[in-house]
Amino acid sequence: MNCPGNIFARQLYDQAGNKTDTVTHPNTETILQMVSLHITENAPSSFNSYSAIMLRRFRIKTNLSPETGQLVIDSTESTISQNNAEYLYSTETLIANKQLKPGFNQSENLSVKVTGKDEGIYAKLAGNLNELSILQPVINIFNKSYLSPFSEAAFPYYDYSSNDSVTASGDSLYLVTFHPNRDKNFDGFSGTASIDAKKMTIRQISALSVRKNRQEPLLVINESFEQLNGRWLPSERRIKVFINITYNNQDNNLIAESITNIYQQLINPPLSPEDFKNSMLQQFADSVTIADNQDRQTKVIRMMAEGKVSLGYFNLDYNKIFGYNLFEGIKLGLGGETNRLLSRHFTVGGYISYGLKDKTLRHGEWINIYPSGRSNLRINLSYKDMNLEFGGPEFLETTSLLNPESYRNLLIKNMFSTKRYSTGLEFRPSNELDIYLFGDLSENRSRQNTSFLLLHPFIPISLTRTGLQLRFSPGIKLKMEDGRLDEVTAPKADYFITIIQGLTILSGEYRYTKLELKGKFDFPFTGIGTTTLVVRGGTMTQNAPIIELFNGYGSSAGTFSLEAPYSFATMQLNEFAAANYSAVHLRHNFSTWLFPDKFKTRPAFIFAQNIGIGQLNNQYLAQYNLLDYRKGFYESGFEVNNLLRMNYLSWGVGIYYRYGPYQFSSIHENFAYKFGFFFKL
Repeated sequence: MNCPGNIFARQLYDQAGNKTDTVTHPNTETILQMVSLHITENAPSSFNSYSAIMLRRFRIKTNLSPETGQLVIDSTESTISQNNAEYLYSTETLIANKQLKPGFNQSENLSVKVTGKDEGIYAKLAGNLNELSILQPVINIFNKSYLSPFSEAAFPYYDYSSNDSVTASGDSLYLVTFHPNRDKNFDGFSGTASIDAKKMTIRQISALSVRKNRQEPLLVINESFEQLNGRWLPSERRIKVFINITYNNQDNNLIAESITNIYQQLINPPLSPEDFKNSMLQQFADSVTIADNQDRQTKVIRMMAEGKVSLGYFNLDYNKIFGYNLFEGIKLGLGGETNRLLSRHFTVGGYISYGLKDKTLRHGEWINIYPSGRSNLRINLSYKDMNLEFGGPEFLETTSLLNPESYRNLLIKNMFSTKRYSTGLEFRPSNELDIYLFGDLSENRSRQNTSFLLLHPFIPISLTRTGLQLRFSPGIKLKMEDGRLDEVTAPKADYFITIIQGLTILSGEYRYTKLELKGKFDFPFTGIGTTTLVVRGGTMTQNAPIIELFNGYGSSAGTFSLEAPYSFATMQLNEFAAANYSAVHLRHNFSTWLFPDKFKTRPAFIFAQNIGIGQLNNQYLAQYNLLDYRKGFYESGFEVNNLLRMNYLSWGVGIYYRYGPYQFSSIHENFAYKFGFFFKL
């Protein structure tokens, strides 16, 4: 520790607070130790009562050099421009604070002004900066912990020096300079502090975080204090942050500026418990905290709906711990994947599972590589030993409990075993467009343990495939959270295209082309509710193997079964097959018409109409012992959902009737009764 030993005559207080007459200039460590004793007693929280008016301003903007396109770093203290047009987002809040021991606190928003657009990340940063002070022992921000030079634990980690000065008013000051010790590896600050020599209290601090590389955030902190009734209280805090963040799947070079000014401070004003009340303004002030808590809760629920539970650097997949479908029965095992908190450039995952009904052990391993460290470019390498449905769709969509269409996976009765080696490249030219190029080699076998599999046996099939998957989602909004890209706003529509080419190389036995598409969008229907339409279709060359033929997308596993929207509720699993098909699934919700104000908490009355047509060449109908539905398949249904709602979960029931060329001779066989559960955020 660098401590000059110049000697001078001065009045000051010793460590016990006793006044002495003529003493030597204390060394820097002694100055800081004495200052630390007074930090707590000068904090507003130490007073019996306290009140103040606080003005908080926050603004965030880009600041790139027009010549280089790089972030311009200016660590000098400057006044925030009042021209809000320069900023992406800005807030200005006037707050009345008061406190009374023991435990009476109230912060009341007197005025709030917000400009610009935000999805939570800017407001969260504003909240963090508002509470930040260099006097905190440890400053936690941006997943980093900075050790304050004014913490008692900091003395071995910093180099300090001090000298003397006199202000224009004749006040004597110690000017303390600090910077991290070169022999210590930690996150800290360099800067100066002005110390009142008589009171041993801080009057002003200027600090700059020490960066190890240009990718780290840079913090500039300036704090000022004012004298009131013999105390030195915080009066102004200016914070400037230079940061590069990934937002909306793009790197953004930003400058965040925060100023807090404190006015009309009163030490020990005459307050009583009756002076503290819950006002509408206070409720509004609490709304930011409530919104942040809801955002965190929503994020957890969204991950769990996808089967993920975050455990630090690892996301556990509880679907691999406990899963279920009608073919495999209950599945027990373990699975998960490292997340991008461990590394921005790769994730590694795997699973092992055992089906109690299938009586087979399955496993898989994979690695995802992100060359740029960003989620808009991913390379995938994997091996998976798994069961797949005959003719199941292969769209670029995520299975989630938030999407009830995926409940059909629980009803699958007929599956084949595949051992598949895959490689793929996924990239996002924009938030709305997701593209995945892939290739795979697989060995496929079937077990004759269901009626369908007994009637449709096949010898082992070797496939070599390459393909392209597209998803176009206009209106979707994405946000990076804990190293993963989350869908925070549902798209206005969703369009999927999958193209697969079978090859006769690398032991591949079939050469064929397969195209399948799907579109989901709301159809405008004025006055009587909302209509959602799903259109599906596919075509392939006729020489494809049986496992690749389209199934009819039925979801009838019995007279009573689980509801799976946008499927054929009365069509049995693998009842039909096709090489060319098209289908329309329409659902009209009358709730927005019947209950316009409270439709989210009222029963949902839904009419459903499903129509499909599928054709397979007569030669293959006989060869594979299959049926197609070239004459058209028709069914109608009615559901009452949202009958019982518990937080994010609701329940419903429905009834469907099958008619047309493929209806059964017995009337009761044409009915299907459904029960369902739905997760909504």
